[in-house]
Amino acid sequence: MSHARQQIREACAALVTGLTTTGSRVFQSRMRPQASASLPCLLVTTNDEEITPGTIGTIYERSLLLSIRGFAMGSATLDDTLDQIAVEVETAMAAYYRATLTAIEIDFDDEIEKPVGSVDLRYRVMYHTAAGTPGTLI
Repeated sequence: MSHARQQIREACAALVTGLTTTGSRVFQSRMRPQASASLPCLLVTTNDEEITPGTIGTIYERSLLLSIRGFAMGSATLDDTLDQIAVEVETAMAAYYRATLTAIEIDFDDEIEKPVGSVDLRYRVMYHTAAGTPGTLI
């Protein structure tokens, strides 16, 4: 059985797969693909998680930080491409009732051979598990 974090990450990756700009180039990884043929793409990761004992027995309330980072090659229309990726991701993620968009960060890396821009959409995902069963969402 996989951890609830993995289940959430997989569900969100499925929601953003097939978008117009990034297509099937969705990876559940922290490593950005090095091949320019893989761009534009999305990386879906689960990050820090706060856990609070619930008020009912051994139920844990969990607050998970999920990141969906879009990458695109540097060009004269980079900002437009990153904004389009953000529109598509936000629209798709609206279907996931557990997630709330909390921040968006835009960045540009021109220190590499082929400059790349990124848009990082950060979500807070609230969910519950019982003690001893971290793979079962309640």
